[in-house]
Amino acid sequence: MGARMVPHIAASGIPIHIFDLNKEAANKIARAHNNIFVEDSAKDVAKVTDAVITMLPAGPEVKDCTLGPNGLIEGFSQGKILIDMSSSQPWLTVELAEEISKHGIEFVDSPVSGGTQGADAGTLTLMIGGKDDVVESCMPILKPMAAHIFRTGGVGSGHALKTLNNLLSGLNTVAAAETFLIGTRFGLDPEIMCDVINESTGMNSATKRNMKEQVISRKFGGGFSWDLKFKDYEIAMELARVTKTPVPISALGFQLFESARTWIGDTDGKTSVEIVRYLEHFAGSEIKKPD
Repeated sequence: MGARMVPHIAASGIPIHIFDLNKEAANKIARAHNNIFVEDSAKDVAKVTDAVITMLPAGPEVKDCTLGPNGLIEGFSQGKILIDMSSSQPWLTVELAEEISKHGIEFVDSPVSGGTQGADAGTLTLMIGGKDDVVESCMPILKPMAAHIFRTGGVGSGHALKTLNNLLSGLNTVAAAETFLIGTRFGLDPEIMCDVINESTGMNSATKRNMKEQVISRKFGGGFSWDLKFKDYEIAMELARVTKTPVPISALGFQLFESARTWIGDTDGKTSVEIVRYLEHFAGSEIKKPD
């Protein structure tokens, strides 16, 4: 995602310094833009920039990148800003923000929605948590990547809203799959079902983006990996626990995803749409056009 997002900032003319554990991936981006420069560590990036964006799998990786050996904290000077655009655990975000504030470093969380297509097109949705004045100072580097920008509140609020969005997205996929299984087993054409539902009250993100493109086509691709979606679902369920919120439907959906992960086995290269295959397996039929 970071590799797809950073060219939009570069196109605005802002000089950018990048670091990735995969140095060749970083070099590839730099070769395509004369204002992108590769550094040898996170520390080196923090030394030469006013604000640093992290785009990593989750909160623990962001913490390691920030506080670990050759981490950002070793290169940061007072008044600089860390912008975490990962899908991180909100409580870890708050803890990290408090820790780096002791060194005079500001924190903004700005997770994204829109997948790889939105990242490529520069049309991501950003959910931004942080102090108003700090967020405002970051807008020149955030706007080039986004079509929709929402202020969500204080630090951690962006990450909370992102994980809840992905919780609902996962439930949408399960609900759509079960609905389409019923219809196809009755004899309905799933493409016609999709067209009707998308103009009716049952429309959701799965019917709009996945059912025709990934399920009915039998491609089962898409832009969101199984492991990242499952991680976000785990975060959402933990957020429900710490806020003492009863979520019986969401919990049942999570159990389905947990069972599906065991059934799938090796999830490398699999997308979150794979949950549909799991439901098809138990139904003994597939969501596809009639022969």
